[in-house]
Parts: sequence; C-alpha cells; structure tokens
Amino acid sequence: MAKTDENSTLRRLFLFPAKAVVVLYVVLDGIVTPVVRPLLGWVARLQFVIRLQDIIAALPPYAILVLLAIPFAVAEPAKIYALYLMTEGQFATGLGTISMAYLVSLLVVERIYHSGRAKLKTIPWFAKLMDWLTGIRDRLLAWARTTRIWAFSVKLKRNTRDLAAKLRLRFRAG
Repeated sequence: MAKTDENSTLRRLFLFPAKAVVVLYVVLDGIVTPVVRPLLGWVARLQFVIRLQDIIAALPPYAILVLLAIPFAVAEPAKIYALYLMTEGQFATGLGTISMAYLVSLLVVERIYHSGRAKLKTIPWFAKLMDWLTGIRDRLLAWARTTRIWAFSVKLKRNTRDLAAKLRLRFRAG
C-alpha cells in the first residue's frame, strides 16, 4: 500500500513541471493569438498565400505532414528556448525569439495546417493525436476560465476596448 502512495506522489512530482509548461504554453498562446489575429486574416487573404494553400491542399496527406513538421519543429522548441533565455536575464533576446517563433508558428504552421487539415485527419494516428491535444487544450482552457486571473483579464480586455472606442470617437469628433 505504501509503495503505491510513493509511486503516486512521485508521479505527481514528475508531472507537475510538464503540466506547468503546458499551462504556460496555453496561456501564452491564448494571449498572443488574439493579438496577432488581424495579421493572420490579412495574410490569409494574400493571393500568393491562397495559391500556396491550394497547392498544399492538393498534396497527399504525408507530404502535408512533412511540410507541417518542418516549421513546427523549429518554432515550438524556439518558444521554450525563448522562455529559458528570459529566465536567464536575456529578456530582449528571449522576447525577440519568442516573437519570431510565434510568427512562424501562427503564420506558416497555421496556414499549412488549415490548408491540409482534411487530408491530415485521414491519417488515423494524427487524427487521434489532434483529438487528444484538443481535449487537453479544452480542459486547460475550461480550468483557466474558472480562475481569478482569467476574470481579471476579461475585465481588462473589455475596459481596454471601451477606452479605445472612446478615444477613437474623441479623435474623430475633435
């Protein structure tokens, strides 16, 4: 009986850093994505991006997977490295690194995934992996939405939008 309790405690101890990294990643992604969303929309409407998406969509599923894996394999570890740089006191370098990693991730990876999502879901293990990751993300977001900091950020976002709207009206009228 004691052995099971030790294993359970040890397992929780080892899983805590992994959970902390996932939560931090989801939180950062939740902050960055809405800020960059207008840029994503603009890029998605560019004619050459539309043509590239059509080319990607015509590829076989595993070719799309390789195209997706290359920038993903660069951008995702770069985000973690950027956080490491920031913790080591190199805030400006870390901020630049994470900014570039998010741009690559949100612009390149997101467009490739969007273009080939239907074919990628025909790969059974990939479809299961995406369902599993989506489930984790959804559970983490549901938990995050119950926290005080989430409520504070929602209120801050609403107040910022209201202030921006008032400033726009003031400058247009004046």
